[in-house]
Amino acid sequence: MTGLEVLLAVAGVTATALVIAGMILITPRGAMDVHVDGADAHGSNLSGAQPPGGPSHVPTSFPSGS
Repeated sequence: MTGLEVLLAVAGVTATALVIAGMILITPRGAMDVHVDGADAHGSNLSGAQPPGGPSHVPTSFPSGS
């Protein structure tokens, strides 16, 4: 191995260690869960209203041309 390869390996290990340490340090402690009920985490707070305007259905086939 050349000196450049060793330098790049040390720099890569250092950068990886700093990223992992930063992810650990940035994690909030004592945070509350967003979905406290846990039963329906897939859009339980979304409105059931239909979007305004537009077609009520999408055609599944096109009419044959002449």
